[in-house]
Amino acid sequence: MTNGKDAVTKRAEQQKKRVKWPLVLLALVLLLVGGYFASQYLLKDKAVQQEAALKAALEMNTENTMDTFKVTVDPDDLMVTEGLDPDWMNILLLGTDTRKGMLNEGRSDAMLILSVNKKTGAIKLASLVRDMLVEIPGASTADKIAHANAYGGPLLAVKTVNKLFGLNIRHYCSVNFQGFVKAVNILGGVDVVLTKGEAYRMRLEYSEGPIHLNGAKSLHYVRIRALDNNFGRNERQRKFLVALMEKARQGERETVMDAVTQALAMTTTNLSAAELMELIPAALSSKAEIEMISLPEYGYYTTGRAKNGNNGVIIKKEKTVEAFHRFLYGEPEAMEQPGSRGS
Repeated sequence: MTNGKDAVTKRAEQQKKRVKWPLVLLALVLLLVGGYFASQYLLKDKAVQQEAALKAALEMNTENTMDTFKVTVDPDDLMVTEGLDPDWMNILLLGTDTRKGMLNEGRSDAMLILSVNKKTGAIKLASLVRDMLVEIPGASTADKIAHANAYGGPLLAVKTVNKLFGLNIRHYCSVNFQGFVKAVNILGGVDVVLTKGEAYRMRLEYSEGPIHLNGAKSLHYVRIRALDNNFGRNERQRKFLVALMEKARQGERETVMDAVTQALAMTTTNLSAAELMELIPAALSSKAEIEMISLPEYGYYTTGRAKNGNNGVIIKKEKTVEAFHRFLYGEPEAMEQPGSRGS
């Protein structure tokens, strides 16, 4: 009888074990699923707070933003080219160095086209040589592209770039160089590989590997000009921005959003907080390498004097436009007058 009772007890224990494991697995599934939805709720809740912070930062700089220029540009007349790939959002980045505390004014010391794929988060970056002689609508037939911002602010800069490249840029972000010093420090600095000449100019010990730069050193780096020329300076600006974006991708979202919010205090943009909240997570989540190009490319320009007497970089316009469209969209955009559609 004892053996029989033992057998019954053993079978009962086995049944309990068979019941227990499915219950444990079910509990784990519920915990995981519940945790997932809880985390999504918390992220959503945090996103609301982050968007509110972005809105507040965007409103802070309105009092220090210059809005009266020699050339007035209608926001609905930016010479936008229609029919381009809607997945790519093009934004004009302007770097200024105004010491009077006003945003938007003066010549742009840096001009870059930031292209973000809203579906994949892929990023492409094109830097424009500031001395390119171009037509600035309503201002000059042949002037340095950097002067567009001085004539008519960011909107005229956008219109000028759209006309030149046949683009659909509607948004800009104009940053005073002092603005990103704080943002770089919040992110903990960036690591950049320097040449011997760059290290010497910055009074840093040369190393073949990356050198850590804080906000102040980063500003020094992107402003080096005496070492070579504006083409070399453009390369440094692009290299720095790539390092900064990669650092942001590796950082925690809250830290990155804090850096963006702080930088907005020294920024003027027509991007809304909602648009920023759409772009930032997409860009940060992408693992693709950031592609870069500098325009005009080697062989497609000369330096000299335009017919109106202005000195600068004279570009082969058609080749330069084709190079950019091939870089961004994969194929050159054939058109006789880039930017004329939708003007």
